[in-house]
Amino acid sequence: MLTAGRNRWRKRVLMVALAVGCAVCGCSDRLAEMQANFEGTWVLESRELPDGTLFRSPQVTGNLTWASVDSRKAHVSIYVLQEGQGEETPRTFDYAASTYEISTSAITRKRHLLIRQGYRSSEALPVTVYKKDKTSKGKISVSEGVVTVSHEEGFSQVFEGDHMVAVYPGTFTDTWRRLN
Repeated sequence: MLTAGRNRWRKRVLMVALAVGCAVCGCSDRLAEMQANFEGTWVLESRELPDGTLFRSPQVTGNLTWASVDSRKAHVSIYVLQEGQGEETPRTFDYAASTYEISTSAITRKRHLLIRQGYRSSEALPVTVYKKDKTSKGKISVSEGVVTVSHEEGFSQVFEGDHMVAVYPGTFTDTWRRLN
């Protein structure tokens, strides 16, 4: 009788372990699929300002590189160069290097470096290296092959195939295309 009880207990433990293992593998596969939506080199095709002004190359250029480390983490770098419109609005340049961590419903960005020049009040200190990563969090949703990332600051990105639209309310709407 005691042996039969031990065998039932062992079977239950084994079933729970298998269920947990399957859940972890399924989650990992889903994260890998999500990473596939982001991964690669993206080029900035256009930037629209709130007043309707539309910039295209060579007035605006940019590059975003998303390099997966594993199914949960990635190194992301981005630069954008926008030509000025006369003396009132000078040329702007931004470069950021970050690490992103994703889950099935959330995203965390840890920015390590920010270079900016041209339009912010911090022009006197255009290079910012963070001793402690600047962290921001966001949400991820997936619907019919479209991945939407909503960040804390109101910034959002919508990835659909080889196109991505990034919106920073009141500042810009960028359209990106994946090269590879």
